[in-house]
Amino acid sequence: MAIESGARMKIGLCDIDPNIASRIREMLDYLRTMEFQDHHNPTTPERDAQIAARNILQRTDMVPFAARLASSVGVGFLTLFLVAGGINSGAIPGPMVIAGPALGGLTYWFSWWVNKQQRVDDLDGSMTSEEVRASCSVINATPSETSYFESIALMLEIGSQLDARTGKDILSELNVLIAQARQLHVHRDNLRAAINAESADALVTQREELRTKLSRITDEAARRAIEQSIELLETRCQVAQTLQPSLERVEAQQEVIQQTLASVQSSLARMKVAPGVVIAPDIAEIQSSILEVTGQTRAVEQAVQEVMSIRSG
Repeated sequence: MAIESGARMKIGLCDIDPNIASRIREMLDYLRTMEFQDHHNPTTPERDAQIAARNILQRTDMVPFAARLASSVGVGFLTLFLVAGGINSGAIPGPMVIAGPALGGLTYWFSWWVNKQQRVDDLDGSMTSEEVRASCSVINATPSETSYFESIALMLEIGSQLDARTGKDILSELNVLIAQARQLHVHRDNLRAAINAESADALVTQREELRTKLSRITDEAARRAIEQSIELLETRCQVAQTLQPSLERVEAQQEVIQQTLASVQSSLARMKVAPGVVIAPDIAEIQSSILEVTGQTRAVEQAVQEVMSIRSG
C-alpha cells in the first residue's frame, strides 16, 4: 500500500533535537562573526569548510553589505556634520565629536544583527537538505548525529513522496533516539569514572601481583603497607566487577543506536531513489525498529541507574 502525498514536510531548528539545535544557533553566531576575521586568519581545511557552510546557511542578507556600509557611513557623516555645527556654535561640548563615528558603528551593528536574527528565524521555521548538511559539518557531529542529520536531509529530499505527518512522527522518534544516545554517553563516562577506566581483570592482576610480592616480604611495616594496598585493590575490584557489566551494556546499546540510525538513513536513501511514492511497509519498518531500540535503551538506562543507586547507597 502506498502512502498518499500530503502537505510537503517542513523541518526547522525548532523541530529537531533541542541540544543539537542550540549548538547550531551558537555556530550561526560564530559564522556570522567570521566576516570580520576573514583577512586575519590563515586558510585551513577546517576554516574552508566553515566558510562553505557559512555561505549556505547565511543565504542572501536581508540588509546587503553595501547597504549596511553606506547607511553607517551616511549616518556617521551626517551626525558628525550636525555635531560639528553645534560645537562651532558652542551649543555642544567638543568631546561629543565622537558621536558621529559611534552612531555610524551602531547603525552597522544593528543592520548586522537584523541579518543574523532573520537567518535564525528562517532556520527555526524551515531548512533545506543542503542547510541540514551544512549544519552537520560545523558542530563536530558524532557518527550517530551524522546519521541523524543525513536522515533529516533525506526526508526533506523525498519531499511529497513522504506524508508530512508520517515524516514528523519519524523525526520525533529520531529525536528520542539521539537524546538517548547522548544520555548513554553520560552514563558511559560516569561508569568509566567509577571504575577508574580499569577493567576488573586488570585490577585482579594487580591484586595477585601484590599478593605474590607480599609472600616475599618479611619486614612487618612493609607487609602492613602491602596488605593495606591489597585491601584497597580488593574494594576497587568489587566496584569494577559490579559496574563492568553495566558499562558493557551501555557501550553495546550505544552501538545498537548508532547502527539503528545508520539503518534508518540507508532505508530513506533507498526510498529517495525508488520510483513512485513511499511504500507503507517501509515506513512501518523504520518506525518499528526505532521504537524497539528506544524501549531497549530505556531498560538499559533503568538498570544502570539501579546499579549506581545501590552502589551509592
